[in-house]
Amino acid sequence: MERQALIYKTLKIVRDYAKANHLKIYIVGGFVRDYLIGKELKDMDFLIYPLNYNFLFVLTNLFNGKLIKLDEEREYYRIIINNNDEDIILDFTPIYENNLLLELLRRDFTINSIVLNLSSFKIIDPLNGLKDLERGILRISSPSSFKEDPLRILRAFRFLGYGFKIEKNTYEKIIEDREKLKSVKAERIHGEIYKILSSSFSSYLWIKMVETKVLEVILPELFVLKDIPWSNPHHEDPLMHSISSLSALEDIIYNIESIFPESYQQILTYLNKKFFSNYTKLETLKLAVLLHDIGKSETFSIDEASLVHYYGHSQKGVELLDNIGERLKLSKKEIIFLKKLIGTHMYPLSFIQNPVSNPIYKFTLRVKDDVPALILLFMADQISIKGKIENLDWYRKILNEFFRIKNTPKPLLTGNEIMEIFNLTPSPLIGKLKEKLIKAQINNKISTRDEAIRYLEEILKNETNS
Repeated sequence: MERQALIYKTLKIVRDYAKANHLKIYIVGGFVRDYLIGKELKDMDFLIYPLNYNFLFVLTNLFNGKLIKLDEEREYYRIIINNNDEDIILDFTPIYENNLLLELLRRDFTINSIVLNLSSFKIIDPLNGLKDLERGILRISSPSSFKEDPLRILRAFRFLGYGFKIEKNTYEKIIEDREKLKSVKAERIHGEIYKILSSSFSSYLWIKMVETKVLEVILPELFVLKDIPWSNPHHEDPLMHSISSLSALEDIIYNIESIFPESYQQILTYLNKKFFSNYTKLETLKLAVLLHDIGKSETFSIDEASLVHYYGHSQKGVELLDNIGERLKLSKKEIIFLKKLIGTHMYPLSFIQNPVSNPIYKFTLRVKDDVPALILLFMADQISIKGKIENLDWYRKILNEFFRIKNTPKPLLTGNEIMEIFNLTPSPLIGKLKEKLIKAQINNKISTRDEAIRYLEEILKNETNS
């Protein structure tokens, strides 16, 4: 059954069963908001009085679902209904002191405080959320909204990405209460950052977080870049350059088909692959772009000619990422990916300045499957500096070659095996031999271990005789 039809059927069952049990039941929050503006309907938040555990237990069995108690003290429950495409989530909350107005005043924004009475199908809107929804205005439901849950501050920026404007008093409250974000669990901050990054054009949201100094609270390592001097050919401080780079990346993604006509589908498949939780590699790449220059805060220097340098900023950025990862509880998978990109984000420059015949092999050895991410980061970085795409043919060639060889099997001989077979000691020669071996495999010159050994024997013999 189509998901939307299943949601409506689920809603009717909940309504009919609640009426049969003489319960007051309402639906509130994002479901009502999205229904009113014609967006795809997802999970449902119910207000119920009185909260009857037996009602929830039987309802769970009707749906063949799973019942979870989310909050012991406040008696928040969740029913998870398994669906082939995506689970359907039903959240049930008791009405605070059996007073609907008090309940709505405890919610985040007026647009999420519009209520649908499931018994009568009448809209209840004491906080004028309908008017704010119509005008695209984001307004807190009460002056204490951010104090009750400071994560709502980050949620406000997420709504900016949906086209809402933050009204003046709410904006001032964000500035006033931003330090309270320090009390929020790291996992929640982490998740909200990714939701912000999932916006197609999130760079504007990060600028607003700079203006309100919310960024200083959640990512101080990035915020501090605003005080670092810049050098030619840069034309803005490292913080604004980082956000401009994110904007450039998002423009690249938006125009991906025209920029990479041969490989755009493969690039999108790579970027849209689930990376961790419900998030894709694209969101983590965006985070890498934001953080790629954090090392400049501790490496900048000014020489006798008043030129600014950032020697070693890539490696320093890798080191600073440990603090960020620990504070935000980043997964090991994220940290490995971010360190790889931050540590190598200048790597393509050497190939552009000193062209070599087949750089893709060196890229593959250095960053393996994440060549697309590194190229896109480097492109965004350079566009931010120069205001246009340069070396596009080179980028296209690299990515076309990468996807051509992506399905190449693992090297027939490892570096250790090469040293053991040919009685060699660790040296740059091992890497060169391995590179030639990979190239030979890709070009179908060799396909077995014995052929690989003979191939390298011939190379070493020629080098000895030359």
